[in-house]
Order: sequence, then structure tokens, then C-alpha cells
Amino acid sequence: MIGWQCPVCQAPLDSTENTWRCDANHAFDRAKEGYTNLLLANQKRRPDPGDNREMLLARRAFLEGGGYRPLVDALDRRLNNFDAAGRLLDVGCGEGYYLQQLLASRVHWRAAGVDISREALRLAGRRGLSNATFAVASSKRLPLLDHQFDAVLNIFAPLDAAEARRLLTADGQLIQVSPGPAHLQALREFIYDQLRPHSAPAAPEGFTLIARDSVAFNIAYQSSDQLRQLLAMTPFAYKLTEAQQTEFIAQSNTLAADFVISIYQPALGAALDVH
Repeated sequence: MIGWQCPVCQAPLDSTENTWRCDANHAFDRAKEGYTNLLLANQKRRPDPGDNREMLLARRAFLEGGGYRPLVDALDRRLNNFDAAGRLLDVGCGEGYYLQQLLASRVHWRAAGVDISREALRLAGRRGLSNATFAVASSKRLPLLDHQFDAVLNIFAPLDAAEARRLLTADGQLIQVSPGPAHLQALREFIYDQLRPHSAPAAPEGFTLIARDSVAFNIAYQSSDQLRQLLAMTPFAYKLTEAQQTEFIAQSNTLAADFVISIYQPALGAALDVH
């Protein structure tokens, strides 16, 4: 079982079918879609933070169409280095696509997915993953008990390094996905007059880099709808008018995806207990 923590008092949460409750009687109802909202009002900068439904539905359609399948395969190979019954946390899990793919062949694993977007967790909870639990939460204070995860997965999402260290086991690994130098380059060239290539990410504070994989491929899209889904799921959607999106789609034959998968372990001497 994944150990969740009360966001109010940090005591362990006990779960029944419909409610999570701590010894201080702080209670959090499980939504009908299968997630629990553990994001407190004072942790929000706006009423409904995170990605909106339109962006999430576009992402789900594009990913389930296989758009980033080589990235999934590379992450799957990385997880093969772990024991057959590990614990995985996806920080910024979105609508749950990556967790569903990675858990498909790992029936003995247990996983948690957190995201600040309630719309994302509604979609993730509906996936019905029997070995994963989902909660709305801030990445700056994750409502989970210390040192329980063998791997923390972070794909293009905010991450608090101290929180990742707190949650990993002593020999656990942080698996972080970031854009490579050529990621969506044709799209970026269409938008910007001058490009600054993505640089290799620096190790988060308190972590040491132990391995790095490059995953580059041409995105396999079969229709203009798939390319429009890709545009809608990225921040670039806000930089293009509808007419500009149509122009780019009409002239685009191929689009490169380029990812860097960085594997980190807590550095020797780094503080693991952070509260």
C-alpha cells in the first residue's frame, strides 16, 4: 500500500472506500472518478490551477495515438532495472497515460500519481488502475509518507528536489524527462525568429547524475488532427492564432521529438529528512 499523509497535520491517512482520514479527524472524500483532493485552499494561486480540460483531452488523444511511444518504451526499459515489486511516484502525472503504460506489465508494483490539476486527476482516476492511487496535490508539499518510493518519475513537470529526496528510499532513483536540443524544432522555428537550443539539465539540488539517455525520433502522426492535438497539449498553443496553427499544419511533413531521460540518486551526505 502507498502511504499517504494528511496535508493539514502530516499524520498518516487511513483510507476506506470513500474517505481518507487521519487521527486528528481531518477527512478527505474520494471523488467518484477515483481520485482524492489533498490540495489545500492556501496552496492554490488560482481557484482551479493546472492544465485545463481542453489541453488534457488533446494530450490524452495524442499520447494514446502513440505519438510519444518511443519515450514510453525507453522509460519501460529503465524500470526493468528495478525489482519486480517496486513503488513508483509520478509527480505531475497529468491524465495518467504514462503510469498506465508503465504499470501494464508490472502487476506487483504499487504507484501514486499526483498533479495540481483537478481536471487531470478526474481523467487519471477514470483509468481504473488497480495498483495506482491518485491525488490532487502541490509538488512543493507532497502528501505522502517519507522514504517509500523506489523511483520518482517527473516528465515535463515542476519538481521540488527536497520533496523527491524525502520520498525516495536510500537507494531510490529520480527519473526526470526534459526536452532535448531538437525537441519540436520545426515548430519552434515557425514561432521564434531566434532559437535557443535546450541545454542539458543540471542535477537537482542534493542529487547526483548516474545515467542519461537520449530519445529522439520523428513523431508518427497520420492526420492533421493528430498534429493539432500536439499543438493543443503544449504551451506553444498560446503563442499561435488559429490561422497560424492551420498554416503550420499545412506545411508540416515531419516533426522531431527529442527527449533527455536523466537518472539521479540522492547525493551522499544530502539530507533525506526534509520537513
